[in-house]
Amino acid sequence: MGNSSPWVSPINAIKKDGDTLAEVVLNHIRDAHKVAGMTPEEFVPVTFLPLKSASNCCGCPLCMVSIPSGFSAMVSRFGADVPGSEPDGTWAPGCHCFMPWYSVNRLVSRQLIIFDTPVRDCKTLDNITVNIDVLIVLEIVKADLFVYGLGPEKLDSLLRASQEEVLRQVAFEIPVEKIYDLHGVSTETWVQSLNKNFAPYGVEVHHFTVRNVQIPTDMAQDFEDKTLFESKTIESKMQQDSDRLALGNDEERQKLKEECENARMAAEEQAVTTKAQIVKEVREVLASTDKDMAVLEAQRVAEVADLIATCNLQVAKTKAAIMTKERENQARIGAEVAKLEAEAEAYEKQKKAAARMEASRKIALGKTSVAEAEGNATEAFRARRQQDQDMARLDILEKIALNSNIKIATSLENNMGLAPDNSLVSQVAQQGMEAFRMRLAEMTASSVGKLDMGKKFTGGLVRPIPQQMKGS
Repeated sequence: MGNSSPWVSPINAIKKDGDTLAEVVLNHIRDAHKVAGMTPEEFVPVTFLPLKSASNCCGCPLCMVSIPSGFSAMVSRFGADVPGSEPDGTWAPGCHCFMPWYSVNRLVSRQLIIFDTPVRDCKTLDNITVNIDVLIVLEIVKADLFVYGLGPEKLDSLLRASQEEVLRQVAFEIPVEKIYDLHGVSTETWVQSLNKNFAPYGVEVHHFTVRNVQIPTDMAQDFEDKTLFESKTIESKMQQDSDRLALGNDEERQKLKEECENARMAAEEQAVTTKAQIVKEVREVLASTDKDMAVLEAQRVAEVADLIATCNLQVAKTKAAIMTKERENQARIGAEVAKLEAEAEAYEKQKKAAARMEASRKIALGKTSVAEAEGNATEAFRARRQQDQDMARLDILEKIALNSNIKIATSLENNMGLAPDNSLVSQVAQQGMEAFRMRLAEMTASSVGKLDMGKKFTGGLVRPIPQQMKGS
């Protein structure tokens, strides 16, 4: 990896199946905690080889070295190991004052190491090949014996060989149908056997657990079918028991239902009897109440009728007195009215006679004044009357001229039969108008003769002349 990584890629380490134990080279001792909880490049770190252990200040190395907790430190001086205060001769965690020629040679992890590797192609008692996955939990208890006697790579190989020997021996003694019993089996003897082999190298095994067992697929399917058949058999038996219980429950429910129905019917009959008794009592109360109400109503009607009769009698007496008074008043008023009417009629006739006499006198005087005024104003109003006649004639001519429905023709055209637009209908209309005019002239002449008035022709029409204008 690059220079920014806290570790250096292992050169000689070979990745194996499962977890692989290895020694990791650190750029500085302070990176130990960071790398301890990791799996750098899928390796499980057991020991660490720090390239630097002392810190620098302004380019100069310091004398203080901090050994991280959780590790056993092996310190050397000019290549020779320097024993520490720990029982195994290592240095305890903490700050130490080292001279520049002192260096931390290795850090050995004190934490529990989990080693997970599979063992493949193990033969069972009936010569069936199976794969077993094992989980081993171990700890380095003596760092110097481990580092100089075994090391991480050899520990990895020895662990694989030891667990393979144990598992192949155990699998060879178990038939394949019981191979799954290895899950949860006591492994204390296996742990003791491993510790006997690894104790001289400062390694202690704490747990040996079988994680998984794999048998051939077809055989696993057969076992699964067998297990399912037994489960289905148990399920069928439980289903029968359930059906039997359901049938018994149905019978009990039906019986309970019938009992409840009978109880309900009995309760309904009892309720009907109670209801009939209550209805009877209610009807008796209603009848008694109706009787009392009828008696009270009869008393009320009698009292009301008595009051009405008494009131009617008082009203009749009052009306009779009123009628007597009215008749007396009418007779007295009638006499007075007749007397007043006679006096008014006599006064009216007297006034009418005097008014007629005065009116006749006034009318005679008015007629005399009108006759005298007309006689005096005959010459003065002649021009005025002539102007009124001319203005009326002009109004007639203006309305005729403005009427778009009237066609004007001369007497010559009428005499010659030349009507406007040579229209026969217009000729007939003109002739009808002429006949109507002649008829009106005859009627006017006849009326003038009867009224003894003068006449003259003006504008082709016979016009009457009043008696006052005949002399003029």
